[in-house]
Amino acid sequence: MNVLIPKPEQITNGSQTAYRGIDLKLLGGGFQGDMLFHENYNVTKNVRGVAVYGDNYRWPYNTIPYDISAITDIHDQKMVTNAMHILMYDVGTPISGSEGRVPCVYFRPRGANDQAYLKIQYGTGCSAHVGYVSHRQSEIYLQKDGCFETGVIQHELMHILSFHHEQCRPDRDNYVQVNWENIENGKQYSFEKYTWGSSVYNQGTTYDYASIMHYFGNAFSKNGKPTMVPLKAGVVLHGARVLSPTDIFEVRQLYNCNA
Repeated sequence: MNVLIPKPEQITNGSQTAYRGIDLKLLGGGFQGDMLFHENYNVTKNVRGVAVYGDNYRWPYNTIPYDISAITDIHDQKMVTNAMHILMYDVGTPISGSEGRVPCVYFRPRGANDQAYLKIQYGTGCSAHVGYVSHRQSEIYLQKDGCFETGVIQHELMHILSFHHEQCRPDRDNYVQVNWENIENGKQYSFEKYTWGSSVYNQGTTYDYASIMHYFGNAFSKNGKPTMVPLKAGVVLHGARVLSPTDIFEVRQLYNCNA
């Protein structure tokens, strides 16, 4: 695509206020808290840390048209578009002698002929559809108080790009101890692992504690105690607010930008 992504500006959070210390990604009403799926979506074929089978869930031409008209607060709009801009820049290809980058994935306003597109709107909690579906509208829902933070928005944008949560990787138990006794009743499925082999295959990256797709250590806790404890000394599962180098590599690899 004949587009250049300039170096983004850094802006403060949107119109949100502190929300009692609760991670609103856990309150989005979706699978594992914040993931929404179109009908006929095969959950086992689109997993964070592994590549999808075929091109079904990747956005064609690496381009994601979006409609932000339902976000009526101008500052909230800017938070969303700036989060997109930073993501595009971070995963883009550097140009020698320039601060601009060639995009790997490209978010742009929806045109009249775009039948598959991303609609961003206010909602309860933070949630997003996972991956592209032909001729369908995908959604991101953002609660006005709590979700308008760059890292939260980028987490949901990564779902749109077709990524799942890091803590459900098949090799999770080599890196994280799950304390099942501390998990809310009925939420245990949020920590179930996928399986390497017939339905998913490894992108060649190692488990990433720093991924923006990794939940914090007491996610879905029923008693305030950790639901996940890293097995590596010195690691804290605090919920990343920026894309990690591995996140960037995986987006570029999934969308064929590493050549």
